[in-house]
Amino acid sequence: ERRMLAGGGSLGGAQPKALIEIDGEEWVIKFRRRDDPLDSQLIEHATMTLAAQAGIRVAETRVIPLARSNAVAIRRFDREGPRRIHGISAGTALRAEAAAGQEPDLSYPALARLLRRVGVARDGANLRDARELFRRMVFNILMDNTDDHEKNHALLRQTDGHYLLSPAFDIVPGAHGLGYQSMLVGDAGAESTLDNALSQASAFGLKPNAAAALVSEVAHGVAGWKPHFRRHGMPDAGIDLLAAYLDGDRLRSQRMAFTGKPKKR
Repeated sequence: ERRMLAGGGSLGGAQPKALIEIDGEEWVIKFRRRDDPLDSQLIEHATMTLAAQAGIRVAETRVIPLARSNAVAIRRFDREGPRRIHGISAGTALRAEAAAGQEPDLSYPALARLLRRVGVARDGANLRDARELFRRMVFNILMDNTDDHEKNHALLRQTDGHYLLSPAFDIVPGAHGLGYQSMLVGDAGAESTLDNALSQASAFGLKPNAAAALVSEVAHGVAGWKPHFRRHGMPDAGIDLLAAYLDGDRLRSQRMAFTGKPKKR
Protein backbone atom coordinates (compact mmCIF):
# COMPACT_ATOMS: atom_id res chain seq x y z
CA GLU A 1 0.00 0.00 0.00
CA ARG A 2 1.38 3.40 -1.03
CA ARG A 3 0.13 6.77 0.17
CA MET A 4 1.56 10.21 -0.62
CA LEU A 5 2.18 12.16 2.57
CA ALA A 6 3.53 15.55 1.55
CA GLY A 7 5.19 17.61 -1.11
CA GLY A 8 8.95 17.56 -1.28
CA GLY A 9 9.76 21.25 -1.13
CA SER A 10 11.13 21.13 2.41
CA LEU A 11 13.29 18.05 1.88
CA GLY A 12 16.06 19.89 0.04
CA GLY A 13 18.28 18.73 -2.79
CA ALA A 14 18.16 19.38 -6.52
CA GLN A 15 15.74 16.59 -7.45
CA PRO A 16 11.97 16.88 -6.96
CA LYS A 17 11.07 14.85 -3.86
CA ALA A 18 8.11 13.85 -1.74
CA LEU A 19 7.28 11.61 1.19
CA ILE A 20 5.38 8.42 0.52
CA GLU A 21 4.03 5.79 2.87
CA ILE A 22 4.58 2.16 1.89
CA ASP A 23 3.07 -0.53 4.12
CA GLY A 24 2.94 1.87 7.06
CA GLU A 25 6.55 3.09 6.74
CA GLU A 26 7.83 6.46 5.52
CA TRP A 27 9.94 6.60 2.37
CA VAL A 28 11.46 9.52 0.46
CA ILE A 29 10.66 9.36 -3.23
CA LYS A 30 12.82 11.11 -5.85
CA PHE A 31 11.46 11.96 -9.27
CA ARG A 32 13.35 12.39 -12.53
CA ARG A 33 14.13 15.96 -13.58
CA ARG A 34 12.97 16.99 -17.03
CA ASP A 35 16.52 17.91 -18.06
CA ASP A 36 18.03 14.62 -16.86
CA PRO A 37 19.45 12.76 -19.90
CA LEU A 38 19.82 9.54 -17.90
CA ASP A 39 17.51 7.57 -15.66
CA SER A 40 19.27 8.78 -12.51
CA GLN A 41 16.71 7.12 -10.26
CA LEU A 42 17.40 3.70 -11.77
CA ILE A 43 21.13 4.41 -11.54
CA GLU A 44 20.82 5.31 -7.85
CA HIS A 45 18.94 2.08 -7.08
CA ALA A 46 21.47 0.00 -9.02
CA THR A 47 24.41 1.72 -7.31
CA MET A 48 22.94 1.38 -3.83
CA THR A 49 22.24 -2.34 -4.32
CA LEU A 50 25.75 -2.81 -5.75
CA ALA A 51 27.12 -1.11 -2.62
CA ALA A 52 25.20 -3.61 -0.50
CA GLN A 53 26.85 -6.45 -2.42
CA ALA A 54 30.21 -4.81 -1.67
CA GLY A 55 29.49 -5.17 2.07
CA ILE A 56 28.12 -1.68 2.73
CA ARG A 57 25.06 -1.01 4.89
CA VAL A 58 22.73 1.00 2.68
CA ALA A 59 19.30 2.55 3.00
CA GLU A 60 16.70 0.32 1.37
CA THR A 61 15.67 1.49 -2.10
CA ARG A 62 12.93 0.56 -4.53
CA VAL A 63 12.27 1.58 -8.12
CA ILE A 64 8.77 3.03 -8.64
CA PRO A 65 7.74 2.76 -12.32
CA LEU A 66 5.83 5.81 -13.54
CA ALA A 67 4.06 6.52 -16.83
CA ARG A 68 7.04 8.14 -18.57
CA SER A 69 9.96 7.52 -16.24
CA ASN A 70 11.06 5.89 -13.01
CA ALA A 71 11.21 7.23 -9.48
CA VAL A 72 13.31 5.81 -6.66
CA ALA A 73 12.00 5.40 -3.13
CA ILE A 74 14.39 5.35 -0.16
CA ARG A 75 13.14 4.04 3.17
CA ARG A 76 13.76 6.54 5.97
CA PHE A 77 16.33 5.18 8.40
CA ASP A 78 15.61 7.92 10.95
CA ARG A 79 12.27 6.35 11.79
CA GLU A 80 11.56 3.32 13.96
CA GLY A 81 7.82 2.85 13.78
CA PRO A 82 6.30 6.09 15.11
CA ARG A 83 9.55 7.06 16.87
CA ARG A 84 11.90 9.52 15.23
CA ILE A 85 15.63 8.84 15.64
CA HIS A 86 17.60 12.05 16.01
CA GLY A 87 20.33 12.35 13.41
CA ILE A 88 23.01 14.87 12.53
CA SER A 89 25.10 15.29 9.43
CA ALA A 90 28.80 14.55 9.48
CA GLY A 91 29.37 18.22 8.77
CA THR A 92 27.51 19.27 11.90
CA ALA A 93 29.43 16.75 14.01
CA LEU A 94 32.85 17.71 12.60
CA ARG A 95 32.19 21.43 12.94
CA ALA A 96 31.25 20.90 16.58
CA GLU A 97 34.64 19.19 17.05
CA ALA A 98 36.60 22.15 15.70
CA ALA A 99 38.21 24.47 18.20
CA ALA A 100 36.92 28.03 18.31
CA GLY A 101 38.26 30.05 15.40
CA GLN A 102 39.61 27.02 13.54
CA GLU A 103 38.40 25.53 10.28
CA PRO A 104 36.75 22.10 10.74
CA ASP A 105 38.52 19.04 9.39
CA LEU A 106 35.93 17.82 6.89
CA SER A 107 37.65 14.57 6.03
CA TYR A 108 36.94 10.87 6.08
CA PRO A 109 39.79 10.20 8.57
CA ALA A 110 38.47 12.90 10.94
CA LEU A 111 34.98 11.42 10.76
CA ALA A 112 36.40 7.95 11.46
CA ARG A 113 38.25 9.24 14.53
CA LEU A 114 35.05 10.92 15.70
CA LEU A 115 33.06 7.71 15.27
CA ARG A 116 35.63 5.78 17.28
CA ARG A 117 35.41 8.35 20.08
CA VAL A 118 31.67 9.14 20.31
CA GLY A 119 30.29 5.97 18.74
CA VAL A 120 28.62 3.11 20.56
CA ALA A 121 31.43 1.15 22.18
CA ARG A 122 29.24 -1.82 23.07
CA ASP A 123 30.35 -4.92 21.14
CA GLY A 124 32.83 -2.79 19.19
CA ALA A 125 30.14 -1.01 17.15
CA ASN A 126 32.22 2.17 16.93
CA LEU A 127 35.16 0.28 15.44
CA ARG A 128 32.89 -1.45 12.92
CA ASP A 129 31.46 1.92 11.92
CA ALA A 130 34.95 3.33 11.31
CA ARG A 131 35.82 0.36 9.09
CA GLU A 132 32.45 0.69 7.36
CA LEU A 133 33.25 4.34 6.59
CA PHE A 134 36.55 3.25 5.02
CA ARG A 135 34.65 0.79 2.82
CA ARG A 136 32.24 3.54 1.73
CA MET A 137 35.10 5.91 0.92
CA VAL A 138 36.73 3.29 -1.33
CA PHE A 139 33.42 2.50 -3.03
CA ASN A 140 32.78 6.19 -3.70
CA ILE A 141 36.22 6.54 -5.29
CA LEU A 142 35.83 3.50 -7.55
CA MET A 143 32.23 4.38 -8.53
CA ASP A 144 33.09 8.02 -9.29
CA ASN A 145 30.67 9.26 -6.62
CA THR A 146 32.27 12.64 -6.04
CA ASP A 147 29.17 14.16 -4.41
CA ASP A 148 30.19 12.57 -1.10
CA HIS A 149 30.17 15.83 0.86
CA GLU A 150 29.72 16.00 4.63
CA LYS A 151 25.92 16.32 4.39
CA ASN A 152 25.74 12.97 2.62
CA HIS A 153 26.98 11.14 5.71
CA ALA A 154 24.91 11.02 8.89
CA LEU A 155 25.14 9.90 12.51
CA LEU A 156 22.14 8.57 14.45
CA ARG A 157 21.90 9.33 18.17
CA GLN A 158 21.20 6.34 20.38
CA THR A 159 19.33 6.33 23.69
CA ASP A 160 22.64 6.31 25.61
CA GLY A 161 23.74 9.53 23.90
CA HIS A 162 26.30 7.89 21.65
CA TYR A 163 26.11 7.73 17.87
CA LEU A 164 26.00 5.13 15.10
CA LEU A 165 26.87 5.69 11.47
CA SER A 166 23.63 5.77 9.49
CA PRO A 167 23.07 3.52 6.50
CA ALA A 168 24.67 4.91 3.34
CA PHE A 169 22.52 7.07 1.07
CA ASP A 170 22.77 9.27 -2.04
CA ILE A 171 25.44 7.09 -3.69
CA VAL A 172 25.38 7.83 -7.43
CA PRO A 173 28.18 7.92 -10.03
CA GLY A 174 28.92 11.52 -10.93
CA ALA A 175 30.00 10.70 -14.49
CA HIS A 176 32.26 13.75 -14.40
CA GLY A 177 35.70 12.19 -13.93
CA LEU A 178 36.73 14.99 -11.58
CA GLY A 179 39.52 13.02 -9.94
CA TYR A 180 38.77 14.33 -6.46
CA GLN A 181 36.17 13.71 -3.77
CA SER A 182 34.06 16.30 -1.95
CA MET A 183 35.49 15.20 1.40
CA LEU A 184 39.21 14.94 2.08
CA VAL A 185 40.48 11.37 1.77
CA GLY A 186 44.07 11.16 3.02
CA ASP A 187 47.58 12.53 2.70
CA ALA A 188 46.89 13.74 -0.85
CA GLY A 189 43.84 15.72 0.17
CA ALA A 190 40.68 14.95 -1.80
CA GLU A 191 42.47 13.06 -4.60
CA SER A 192 40.35 10.13 -5.82
CA THR A 193 42.95 7.37 -5.53
CA LEU A 194 43.16 4.17 -3.56
CA ASP A 195 46.71 5.05 -2.49
CA ASN A 196 45.29 8.20 -0.94
CA ALA A 197 42.55 6.17 0.77
CA LEU A 198 45.15 3.80 2.22
CA SER A 199 47.44 6.61 3.38
CA GLN A 200 45.54 7.22 6.63
CA ALA A 201 44.07 3.76 7.20
CA SER A 202 45.13 3.90 10.85
CA ALA A 203 42.52 6.63 11.48
CA PHE A 204 39.90 3.99 10.68
CA GLY A 205 41.46 1.52 13.10
CA LEU A 206 42.93 -0.51 10.25
CA LYS A 207 46.41 -1.94 9.83
CA PRO A 208 47.84 -1.85 6.29
CA ASN A 209 47.06 -5.49 5.43
CA ALA A 210 43.51 -5.25 6.75
CA ALA A 211 42.92 -2.01 4.85
CA ALA A 212 44.24 -3.54 1.62
CA ALA A 213 41.95 -6.55 2.12
CA LEU A 214 38.92 -4.26 2.46
CA VAL A 215 39.93 -2.38 -0.70
CA SER A 216 40.19 -5.70 -2.53
CA GLU A 217 36.70 -6.74 -1.39
CA VAL A 218 35.17 -3.49 -2.59
CA ALA A 219 37.12 -3.56 -5.86
CA HIS A 220 35.88 -7.06 -6.64
CA GLY A 221 32.32 -5.91 -5.94
CA VAL A 222 32.64 -2.87 -8.20
CA ALA A 223 34.19 -4.96 -10.99
CA GLY A 224 30.77 -6.53 -11.62
CA TRP A 225 28.92 -3.25 -11.97
CA LYS A 226 27.91 -3.72 -15.63
CA PRO A 227 25.98 -7.00 -15.31
CA HIS A 228 24.50 -5.74 -12.04
CA PHE A 229 23.18 -2.57 -13.68
CA ARG A 230 21.80 -4.60 -16.60
CA ARG A 231 19.95 -6.91 -14.20
CA HIS A 232 18.31 -3.82 -12.72
CA GLY A 233 17.07 -2.65 -16.12
CA MET A 234 19.72 -0.11 -17.08
CA PRO A 235 19.74 0.33 -20.88
CA ASP A 236 22.95 -0.07 -22.88
CA ALA A 237 23.15 3.66 -23.69
CA GLY A 238 23.31 4.54 -19.99
CA ILE A 239 25.82 1.79 -19.28
CA ASP A 240 28.06 2.96 -22.13
CA LEU A 241 28.03 6.51 -20.79
CA LEU A 242 28.95 5.40 -17.27
CA ALA A 243 31.60 2.99 -18.61
CA ALA A 244 33.52 5.93 -20.06
CA TYR A 245 34.24 6.90 -16.46
CA LEU A 246 33.96 3.73 -14.35
CA ASP A 247 35.98 1.68 -16.83
CA GLY A 248 38.19 4.53 -17.97
CA ASP A 249 41.93 4.16 -17.51
CA ARG A 250 42.11 6.06 -14.22
CA LEU A 251 39.54 4.07 -12.22
CA ARG A 252 39.87 0.74 -14.03
CA SER A 253 43.63 0.58 -13.46
CA GLN A 254 43.17 1.27 -9.75
CA ARG A 255 40.47 -1.38 -9.50
CA MET A 256 42.54 -3.95 -11.35
CA ALA A 257 45.48 -3.40 -9.03
CA PHE A 258 43.35 -5.09 -6.35
CA THR A 259 41.44 -7.59 -8.49
CA GLY A 260 44.10 -8.81 -10.90
CA LYS A 261 44.12 -8.69 -14.68
CA PRO A 262 41.08 -10.12 -16.50
CA LYS A 263 41.52 -13.54 -18.09
CA LYS A 264 42.13 -13.60 -21.82
CA ARG A 265 39.28 -14.97 -23.89
